Formats: sequence, C-alpha cells, structure tokens
Amino acid sequence: MKVLSLNQRIQVLADLGEIIKFELNNSPYNEAFENLLNKVNQSNPWFTIESTIQSLSSWATLLEINHLNQFIGGYDTQLFEKKNDKVVLLILAGNIPLVGMHDVVCSFLSGAKSVVKVSSKDALMMKYLIEQLGKIHPVALEYFEISEAKAQGFTHVIATGSNNSARYFDHYFSKFPNIIRKNRSSLAILKQETTDSELENLARDVFQYFGLGCRNVTQLWVPLSFDFDRLKNAFKAYATIINHHKYANNYDYHKAIALMNGNPFIDFEFILLQNNPMLKSPLGVLHYNFYENLTEVNSYIQEHRDQIQCVVASESSLLNEVNFGQTQQPQLWDFADQIDTLQFLLS
Repeated sequence: MKVLSLNQRIQVLADLGEIIKFELNNSPYNEAFENLLNKVNQSNPWFTIESTIQSLSSWATLLEINHLNQFIGGYDTQLFEKKNDKVVLLILAGNIPLVGMHDVVCSFLSGAKSVVKVSSKDALMMKYLIEQLGKIHPVALEYFEISEAKAQGFTHVIATGSNNSARYFDHYFSKFPNIIRKNRSSLAILKQETTDSELENLARDVFQYFGLGCRNVTQLWVPLSFDFDRLKNAFKAYATIINHHKYANNYDYHKAIALMNGNPFIDFEFILLQNNPMLKSPLGVLHYNFYENLTEVNSYIQEHRDQIQCVVASESSLLNEVNFGQTQQPQLWDFADQIDTLQFLLS
C-alpha cells in the first residue's frame, strides 16, 4: 500500500470538508447531491434531509485544517509519520447520520488501514464520503476497504453497537486489541436559575436527530419546585417533530401504555415527561428526577458513569460536562465513552 504523509492526510480531510461546504452552500443543491440526500432519507426515514444536513454541516466545520491541526497537536507527531501496519476493523453504528465518521477520520489520520463495516442504516452517505477521499487523492482510497462480507485480515477492532451486540463483540474479538462501545445516554441538570435561553438550547439536546444519539439528553434532574411550564414553552420550537410519522408512532404508543398502566406523565403533546430514575428513556419520552441538593445528582452520575455519555449543566468539574445546546456539537477530541481512539490507533 502506498503511503501518504501526515500533512497529506490532513490536507485530504480538509479538502473533504471543503467539498461538503461547497455542496451545502449551493442553492439549490446540485442534482446529484440532492438525489443522494433523498436516497438517504428513503433508505432510513429517521435520516431526514434536515438531519443529514445538520451532520454534514458539523463535519464541514470539524474538518477545517485548523481544527485538524489542533486535534493532532495533543499527540507526539512523530507517531503519525511512522509506518502504521495496523488493519483496523471499524464496525460503525447507524443510529444518527455519520455517527461513525469520527472513527474513520481517526483511523485515516493515524495512517492505519481500515476495513469498514458500515451500518445498513447509514451506508449511503458514509460510502459517498469515503469515495470523495479517493477522488481528492487516489492513494487515500487505499486506506479503506468497505467490507460487505465477513471481514478478514484485521489486527485491531473498533466496534460500536447495543449492549447485546457488545457482548457478542467482546466474545468474538477478545483476541484482538479492541474498543467496544455499548449503549450510552446523556442527562441534564436544571436549577431554578437556569435561564429560558438555556432551556431553549436544551431542547436541541433532547430533540436533534429525534433523540436517537448517545449524546442526546434522555433524563433531566430538576429541583423540587421546578416549573415545567417553562420547559414546555422552551420546547415549543420542536413541536413539529410530532409530524414525523415514526416519531409520532412512538409517542402515541408510550402514551397509550402509560394510560393503560395508570402511570402519571406530563404531556407536552409532542413528548411525554415521566418521573423515572432510568437514564435512558424510550423515544417520545423524557425522564425526570427531582433533587434537593446536587450531592444526590453527583452520586447518581458516579454510580452510572459507565452509561453516561455527557452531562449538560452549568456546574464545573462534572463528568464530561457540556454546555446547554452543545451535546450534538462535539469537538474532534471529545471521544465517545471518553476513550482516546487516536491514541489507541497510534500506540
């Protein structure tokens, strides 16, 4: 396999970011790109054109050359220049658009070869972006193999999936150096002094990508006398989410179950709020818990740290704390599960 220098790999990724920006800035979109967006939506109704564009826009920013240089600046750059003989099996998730892109970028930056198992839920756009890398520089394509059949010849594994699939991954790939990711979710801590603006930003953390991402907030911690009408008003900007038929089906189903079982809930008419200690809530539902002091919340976070992706709060020194409205805007160095993927690939 021919090798690109670190600077060449960075430039290829930066050029990909420019291609994405070019496509997004066309008004109207060029026909081929618009057809791709429509095909993505047709193959997976959760991947609306709006959702795919949101993800592409984020990646267009992340792939700016200053961000890429800042990312690798935290490592010994000599490691990037050494020949990397690793062949990494990347088993990508497909819960939100381009959720596996970070693993693809890290593998390419490290100089390793990737055997990529794309999710059937997110195959079209992932394959398109990898193809674009090859158009930018033909040698870049030699770093990737899209695997449709049983993968072979790999030396390392990075696999993302559910808790059930993770048990399979742990067993099947136990002989290989690996990163195995399981289900995670995120929570938010509200106070009486949490502003209306912060609550409006929280709505983005709850509803973006229909709440399907591990960085989406699925549980709230609120003070005892919290006014939920403030939250309802802040969430109104996303009321039209109920017009998505698959989301509406989930909302209707969980409302019917709650009514039949006599379980109390607060109905915003496009999302249900239920008092439930479970971190992960079903689609169309948002869990909440009351607290008297933040010590209770901190104890919960420590007890469930292996299930939490990030915490939305205005506190300091909390586990993977994120500002309101920023959960789906991670930086390149915000690694999933707080496991440094790039260090794993370089070591």
